[in-house]
Amino acid sequence: MTPQLIETKTPTWFVDVRFRGRSNLIACAVLKTNHGLTLIDPGPTTTLPVLEAALVSLGGLSAVKNIILTHIHLDHAGGVGQLAEMIPGVNVFVHPVGERHLINPERLIQSAQRIYGDQMDELWGAIRPVSNGQVYAVDDDTVIELGGRSLRSCYTPGHASHHMSLIDENERLIYAGDAAGMRIQGADYIIPVAPPPDIDLNLWEQSLMRLEQHKAKRLFLTHFGVIDSAREHIKAMRQRLHSWGDVVLRSLNDDSKSDILHAEEFHDSEMIQMRSKTKESFQEPYNYMGQPRESWVGLARYWRKKNAQITPK
Repeated sequence: MTPQLIETKTPTWFVDVRFRGRSNLIACAVLKTNHGLTLIDPGPTTTLPVLEAALVSLGGLSAVKNIILTHIHLDHAGGVGQLAEMIPGVNVFVHPVGERHLINPERLIQSAQRIYGDQMDELWGAIRPVSNGQVYAVDDDTVIELGGRSLRSCYTPGHASHHMSLIDENERLIYAGDAAGMRIQGADYIIPVAPPPDIDLNLWEQSLMRLEQHKAKRLFLTHFGVIDSAREHIKAMRQRLHSWGDVVLRSLNDDSKSDILHAEEFHDSEMIQMRSKTKESFQEPYNYMGQPRESWVGLARYWRKKNAQITPK
């Protein structure tokens, strides 16, 4: 498949970077400004050749002046260090907590290796540091000027402690990263992506409330694409998130099964729901991204931190 820019209803394109060689998994937003291109969540190093090829019609990588990260998880930001080496003058904007991990990604790499093991290189590729002079920490409610366009930062933890969304107030569009879950453009099924270690349901609820306050028309989800009817989506996301949290909490009170079995049963149940509510043409991405078993682990960790007497089995 030839890499391509996908148009939206706003002055923004996005690139399907074809993670794992598949469509509809990771979308990198591409904003054209009076000062070159801005990328939001460029994806992992393994997908950079696809991104680079797709940008040729807009001037290629040399036209990229800014990269903004909603957070530093590898599916969103793993390739930013490599990009910063390829584009020495590029500016990288990130939440202050993520800044040090871009400059020195050693702890980020070690944490990911514990999860992905031998699959690290295949999934993510090289994770390179970003030069200190290229990284800019963005506090909450900060306007990032991009050359005739501007984005306002909105701190939205819950999925990750350092997560921020970006608000295009003129277009009433929110680049929501993972704060509003996973939903494939054209489908109605929402997955609240909730892997360990930073899941916090209380903070996530507050983040959804903050997103609602901006009265956006549309959401841009890294997983995957532009979602119309932002208000309805956020409402449905809230219901799904708290439903998942309740299911996981109840399962922790059942000590007849191991965590592994609980997670697999939760996963299987959600996949059955997904297939019953989603057209076949939209189902494949849900099989490869946003895995419910990982969210069971993340939500279980959250409840155990709140309730120390529930111990792992």
